[in-house]
Amino acid sequence: MNIQNICFDDAATLAMGEAFDRACKTLRNFGSAVPAIIADRIIEAAKNGERDPRRLYEQALKAFGFEDRSMLRGPRFSLPAYASVPHAV
Repeated sequence: MNIQNICFDDAATLAMGEAFDRACKTLRNFGSAVPAIIADRIIEAAKNGERDPRRLYEQALKAFGFEDRSMLRGPRFSLPAYASVPHAV
């Protein structure tokens, strides 16, 4: 994978893909801009050397204000107002 003159090996690309798919699934109800934000966060973390899919996933969620994945569980789950993403019309 080559993003803006940055190359990732196969292992990095695999980890990034796994993290991206998981984060998109977790945040699937938050609008069409979410995948691009997730990708940007994962790429930034990978550029800094992160290769663990779990930690890449957690970095992606931080873009939406989720420091603790337990915030995503339960019926009272809601996206923090400062992290809301507009839905496509």
